[in-house]
Parts: sequence; structure tokens; C-alpha cells
Amino acid sequence: MFALCLILTLMLSGSRVEGAQTELVPIIKSVAEQKNDGSYFFAYEGADGSYREEVGIVKRSSNNNINTPPTDDHNDDDDDETELEISGVYRYIDSNGQRVEVSYVADKNGFVPVGTNILKEISEAARQSAES
Repeated sequence: MFALCLILTLMLSGSRVEGAQTELVPIIKSVAEQKNDGSYFFAYEGADGSYREEVGIVKRSSNNNINTPPTDDHNDDDDDETELEISGVYRYIDSNGQRVEVSYVADKNGFVPVGTNILKEISEAARQSAES
């Protein structure tokens, strides 16, 4: 079984498209943080100018009715709704040597990207849809 896996791996690694070169890009900066509530942050930058960063914030809203007395079999955490709000940015240099940068927000209302390679009409339609 091991020999079969090894042979398949070697065969697949040799099946590159002719003329295509795969070049590994060194990561020159990398940061990641995770909080106990589920919120997070990460960022990394490649030696080729590529970059990405993202922040995820967990928001809790309580649906607890203050007029309802607590009971022994009731857990207050059951009434909390959680939402994840994400925002971020990424950039890279395209095959024409142009810098492409996209920022985005994603939450319960949807995904709204804004970028150098995204038509303004698309970004505006996404923003309007998220706001309605």
C-alpha cells in the first residue's frame, strides 16, 4: 500500500503542464491571533509583494427577556445570538505587472468587495444589497 501511494505521488508530481513553472514565494511576515471568544486576526506578506490581512469579530447579542425570571434548567448563554463580522484586504501583482488590491466586508448581510479589479457597479450593488 505504501509503495502504491509513493508511486502515485511521484507520478502526480511529475505531471506538470509543459512550460509552466511553479515558484514558491517566501513569506516575509506572518502574524496570527485567536481570542477566546472566537475573534481572530491574521496577516501575511510574500516576498513578491502579495499581502493579505483579515479580522473576524464575534458579536453577541442577547435575546434574553429581562421580565422572564431565570430558572434552574435555563442557561442564559442559550439566549445569545452570535454573528461573525469579517473584514480584510488582499493584494497581488497580476500577470501584466499591475497591482491588484481588494478590500472586503462580510457579515450577516452578505459579502461586499471593493477593489482595483472589481467594477464599481458590482461593489455598489453588493453594498446596496447588504444594506437592505
